[in-house]
Amino acid sequence: MPNYVDAIVQRGHCCRINTILLIQNSELFQNHIKNNIYETMALHCDTANNEKEALKLLQTNKYDLIITEIYLPDGSENLINYLLKNRQYIIIMANSKEEIYHEAIANLEIVDYVYKTDEKSIVNYLLHAIARLQANAQSRVAICDDSMTSRAILRQRIMSQNLGYIEFEDGQQAYEYIIKKNLHIDLLVTDVIMPNMDGLNLIRHIRHKYDANELPILALSGSNKISLIPQLLKLGANDYVNKPINSEEFLTRVNILLDHSRLFKENQELIKELRTIATTDFLTKLHNRNYFYTAIKNFQLSAKKTNQYYGIIMTDIDLFKKVNDTYGHEIGDVVLKEIAKMIKKCAKESDIVSRWGGEEFLVCVANTSMHELIYLAQMIKDMIQETPIAIENRSLFLYLTASFGVALSDETNFEHIEQIISQADQRLYKAKESGRNMVVFS
Repeated sequence: MPNYVDAIVQRGHCCRINTILLIQNSELFQNHIKNNIYETMALHCDTANNEKEALKLLQTNKYDLIITEIYLPDGSENLINYLLKNRQYIIIMANSKEEIYHEAIANLEIVDYVYKTDEKSIVNYLLHAIARLQANAQSRVAICDDSMTSRAILRQRIMSQNLGYIEFEDGQQAYEYIIKKNLHIDLLVTDVIMPNMDGLNLIRHIRHKYDANELPILALSGSNKISLIPQLLKLGANDYVNKPINSEEFLTRVNILLDHSRLFKENQELIKELRTIATTDFLTKLHNRNYFYTAIKNFQLSAKKTNQYYGIIMTDIDLFKKVNDTYGHEIGDVVLKEIAKMIKKCAKESDIVSRWGGEEFLVCVANTSMHELIYLAQMIKDMIQETPIAIENRSLFLYLTASFGVALSDETNFEHIEQIISQADQRLYKAKESGRNMVVFS
């Protein structure tokens, strides 16, 4: 292992699964698996009926994953040994559930094995295993153990799952990188008893920064203390494995923790996306009314605390119906998007810029004055008036104007946003009635 100061994540052994060799003596079952892999993942899958065919294909082709029966009609130990020697990722389909065969298979340096039951269960397992290998290629596991021998064993098991890894000799080294240097990892595997900083303190420090879903922790312990396991779990370990480590149990727990963490992160992204959809106007990408009514509470709270006011600018594109009637709604949509960009460009980042409906927009400004609101409204008005909107590859330019109504909160109405909006809306209507392309503030 390199000195931890120069440590980097090792992932040269990781690969994307693109090509698969399926070794199975039933052509019907072969085709069923092959078709499912292609239809679900669009991956290339060659097939072989026996060991001889498989060895011939392996001599002329490179495969990222081998799925094989352990016992073939012309089988010997040569095939499995050949695959292991060449560091192939291997999934074994086993016929027998007898314990003697289970132990022999479980101790091999393979991705996993599956007992042959019904076709649907086997295919579902294989598809999940391939998807997991794909995801693992992008994942990083930190191994923290003061024993070089233990790290070497853990390293080989981690590598068998197409996972990148980084090693640390004790908790202090892991703490320096994960906490202080913000090293991104997807799973921490840590021994409990170590010099400098033990696993218990390392877990405690990590949980100050990352929760159990963001960074899962698998603790390893050879202690017989009954109280240790509850203590580990209470401090924030997601799971534990007793030493000496059973390879199959260890890898099963590693993969389950990574699966759960990925699912959590995917759900977080989905929630974030749904929140964006719920609070964003689809066309202009500005905030919508839902967002405005949520965010305005902070403006009101700030106004109350600082004894300052917030203001509303309502604006409406002049003669927008004529644009739609003359050029069509598609051009109208282009206009709305371009006007939205202009308003956003003039407003500050702290302002709430919303599409209020149709061709109407609202800008909410915190800690402001009537003078500042009028200045901002005038700036937006001038930009719209002076900026032609290019349509259809710039063969058509539209010159537009907009009208504005401005209102400011005060001691009597700062908690009644509807009154302020109504006041700005009335002034906007007055601007329209008075000839358009103007700012009305009284």
